[in-house]
Amino acid sequence: MDLRQRLARLDRLTNRGAVAADPALSPPGDGSGIPEAPPAELGLREVSTTAGPCWVREWREAGPPVPVSLPDLAGILSRYADRRPDREKILLLDTETTGLSGGTGTLAFLVGLAWWEGPELVVRQLLLPGPGRESGMLCALAEWAAPFEVVATFNGAAFDLPLLRTRALMNRRTDPLAHALSWDLLPACRRMWGRTLPDCRQQTVETRVCGLARGEGDIEGARIPEVWRAWLAGEGTDDLLCVLRHNRWDLAGMAWILDRLCTESRAAGAGPDAIEPDWRRAWALARVAERRRDDNTAAAWICAALAAGSAEATFAVAPPFTVDAVRILKRARCWVDLEALLEAALASGAGTWAHREAAILYEHRLARLEKALGHARQCGEPGREERLLRRLARSAGTEQGVDP
Repeated sequence: MDLRQRLARLDRLTNRGAVAADPALSPPGDGSGIPEAPPAELGLREVSTTAGPCWVREWREAGPPVPVSLPDLAGILSRYADRRPDREKILLLDTETTGLSGGTGTLAFLVGLAWWEGPELVVRQLLLPGPGRESGMLCALAEWAAPFEVVATFNGAAFDLPLLRTRALMNRRTDPLAHALSWDLLPACRRMWGRTLPDCRQQTVETRVCGLARGEGDIEGARIPEVWRAWLAGEGTDDLLCVLRHNRWDLAGMAWILDRLCTESRAAGAGPDAIEPDWRRAWALARVAERRRDDNTAAAWICAALAAGSAEATFAVAPPFTVDAVRILKRARCWVDLEALLEAALASGAGTWAHREAAILYEHRLARLEKALGHARQCGEPGREERLLRRLARSAGTEQGVDP
């Protein structure tokens, strides 16, 4: 019996209907210090829902130029990349929570939503006034999320969405985002820039890829849970305003990251003849084309990466780059390019695995057994070496007119 069934059974046994809040939490107005009206200095207003009031803050700003009709994001997104909704059907979502454990005791005290209306990005933030007031916020979230086809998050598939699903369950409500497809931008960023950035945290991608700078007024993520608790205890609103600003910047940052992913998707399909990328970008685009099963375009991007970077820079990150390049050139059957790549990699100090790849290439694709034998001896594979010696002996016998 799952949790939903247990709660329903408890309601029947106690003759209770759905309640508006988690019964384990105290309702407002019991001397807890939770304000009855939203603080004016936070720019919040109260809206009514069928499940209770909700505190809301709204902001509009110029949005990034994500195309109205999105390009094919296959090879970049992990899930539902074949769906191509209009830009205005995409909902960006980010939560601020009382912790990172994700268990039933963790609350999402701030839910940020953003979407495009024409060229503008609309940001709407739902603030939880205190424990026991979740149902109104979840009701408003479900109502405002209903028109959207996709919900885009940054690591939300692993954290934000399961947390909201759990909180809805605890409040006897349905999942407010169950109807929407989930696009998680974190795996996409790792796929595009994970091998070139020091990490793929959202602010790193914003700064290094999108060229954004948050400036003053931000707050460290580790401090956010304690800020809400301190505000509930009666402290001022200055730090809570920083949390609201941090959440808004997270949403705007996701919009810019999505814009860059759209740009990279178009570039991956266009091929290296359309642009002159640096070798690291060409490497990433080759991997995107490979995931799309476009082997020839992937090989063209790898060749562009080799042409754009010096041998020292390109092979400094070996084996990751070289391993990817070998695999892609093999899939495209570009044997001449693969031979040149392996020779350069070995000259730059590549290890046993490169000798093994060279032995395979010369034995099975280029039919140059003497070179294959030399590389087999370098990679320490006696079975391969013995087979090549037998093949060379048979070949020599055939050339001399002797029946092998």
